[in-house]
Amino acid sequence: MLNKRCSKLLYEVINAEGYISISNLSKNFGVSNRTIRYDLDKIDDFLKSSNLPQLIRKPNEGIAYKCSSTEKSSLLSLIGEVDLNQYSLSQDERVTMILIELLESRNYVTMDKLAEDLLVSRSTILKDMDKVREWLEDKSIELKPCKRHGVMIAGEEKYLRKAAMNLLTDNVDIYKALNLIKYPKVSKSEFALEKYKKQFFKDIDISYIEDCLHLGEKQLETKFTDEAYSGLVIHIAIAIKRIKEEKDIVMQKEELKALQITKEFVVASSIAKALENKFQIVIPVDEIGYITIHLLGSNVSISKNDDADWGTIEFITNDLIKKVSSALNINLAYDKQLLNGLIQHIRPAIYRLKHDITLKNPLIKEIKESYEKVFYAVKMSIYGIEKYAGSKLSEEEIGYIALHFGAAIERNKKADSSNINVIVVCATGIGTSRLVSSKIQSLFNLNIIDTVSYHDLNNALKGEKIDLIITTVPIRLGINNIPCIEVNPFLTEKNINDISSVLRKYDSSYTNNTRKISLKEIMKIIRRNCTILDDENLAQELASYFSINNDIKRGVFEPMLQDVLTEDFIKLNVDAKDWEQAIRFGGEILKANDVVKQEYIEGMINSVKTLGPYVVIAPGIAMPHARPDESVKKIGMSLVTLKEPVNFGNKDNDPVRLVVCLCAVDHTSHLKALSQLVTFLGDKDFVEVALNSTEPSEITNYIKNKEEE
Repeated sequence: MLNKRCSKLLYEVINAEGYISISNLSKNFGVSNRTIRYDLDKIDDFLKSSNLPQLIRKPNEGIAYKCSSTEKSSLLSLIGEVDLNQYSLSQDERVTMILIELLESRNYVTMDKLAEDLLVSRSTILKDMDKVREWLEDKSIELKPCKRHGVMIAGEEKYLRKAAMNLLTDNVDIYKALNLIKYPKVSKSEFALEKYKKQFFKDIDISYIEDCLHLGEKQLETKFTDEAYSGLVIHIAIAIKRIKEEKDIVMQKEELKALQITKEFVVASSIAKALENKFQIVIPVDEIGYITIHLLGSNVSISKNDDADWGTIEFITNDLIKKVSSALNINLAYDKQLLNGLIQHIRPAIYRLKHDITLKNPLIKEIKESYEKVFYAVKMSIYGIEKYAGSKLSEEEIGYIALHFGAAIERNKKADSSNINVIVVCATGIGTSRLVSSKIQSLFNLNIIDTVSYHDLNNALKGEKIDLIITTVPIRLGINNIPCIEVNPFLTEKNINDISSVLRKYDSSYTNNTRKISLKEIMKIIRRNCTILDDENLAQELASYFSINNDIKRGVFEPMLQDVLTEDFIKLNVDAKDWEQAIRFGGEILKANDVVKQEYIEGMINSVKTLGPYVVIAPGIAMPHARPDESVKKIGMSLVTLKEPVNFGNKDNDPVRLVVCLCAVDHTSHLKALSQLVTFLGDKDFVEVALNSTEPSEITNYIKNKEEE
């Protein structure tokens, strides 16, 4: 009879390449060498009783298993078909099954029924209930006993649903959890516990929910990572199950009103309509609000920055980069990929924090070990995010952010790409995929075409010719006859050798790390040390002189702060009676200079009325802005100082005396000026100069002199 650890241990030995040492198995399973040896003896007994070859033990090398393909198939089937009658459950496994039963029934369950289902004594179940109660209390759920009836659970609907999600994913990566509830057999390593969990969703058509989410992706013009995608499917499945039981969720009216103006709410409404037709249910508006929150909190891999709070998110992100750069003594301020990647990650992270949505990070241990300095630099620099979200970031969230910085540092080592086209597949998030891409490019001369989630791989392969797929998650091999290599996100020595072997077939010079001349890099160096009067003309002349391609996009002007914030855009010692009038003063400056239309001014005011005083980014400083749309004619900033400070309603940063209004025409061209603004607003001397100036020239001269330094 094999318990769960023995079954998993056998499965690991079967799938190992060559011998695996007892010490490694001990480390992987968190038990002593002696326990592993005892488990191996039990496995041998099991194999012998099943008329299968026994384990091979080789001194100084470890354990291996060799058998024919028929015998291997037979063995894997035996492991997969273990049921409760031939399975020794641990206490933790029994506790999980009890919790599933309680969450499934939501009625009273007797001790005798639980003992009968789990094939243990009633006294054993009574001992298990202490752990059950402890687990539920940690999730804000009460375990209610009743004589002659048994026990049942009670709590707010949102806590009950979150508990169901946690229970499903506590011991399984979330993207694997989705497969667990979709298919009769996920793999031959399936155990009775996993089969039991499937009862949660026995009446739910998971594939239809997935179809609805694919439609949602198209409507949002976005791609969810596998983790976000699986989490959304499971959340919706739980919601449908509970709505059928007439257990609806309730949301605060003010919060729901704020959500209803988002594009995600429109998409959530569309998804809800399709689900209503399929499952013959009525989905209340509060439920649509919760689907919206999960869409907003999803760790998306592609997204457009058209939220009302885009300026605040970009300010927070720039400030984070500045602080981490200072802590690590590395200048990362000019890495656009880092900035854009962080913006895409931080925006949904804030929604997760505000609504207590948990994001698991299976790589957190490796991140803390491999990027220890980066991790703790980020941990010491995230105050701005936590303050804005009103909640503390978990170490798992910090780990994902650290990956973005780790990838940026790796990019400094990378070589220019070759003609070998590669796609990187990663399920745990865009930060991880970028880290993998940067590490690969620092070692090999490759052209990374894209980083995609597993569920979007087939679409990605429809475009350019792909020579190699590198993945951090198990996928079907030989897709479109393209070689596929599974790697650890931190690239082990074996991973590097595997990649090298495949690349040798394409190009013997793939490891050539000689840098080619990059016009973009030359322009970056010049821009850091000089003031450029004509970007486009300089780029063209340099390209001609070095006989290289001009890879600078024509017509994309990225102004410096001194180009945008001129004397005409500054008003000092303005008399405003309240926050709304202060914003109007700043907006009228932009309008008078033909930068925005009147609608943009109203948009800035409505954003504060709808979303609250999020624009107050630091003590005494507000940065109003609205969505970039047709009411914006070009990039603009206005600066207003107030004669008397006004309150915006932000208890931490009120009252406000300095108001900087922003507007943008797209999602990138303003980033350079905004990055510089962040630096200046974090400079106490600049704020002091701004508040005490009597002429706009004093402020513009300060900016100019600092940039020349």
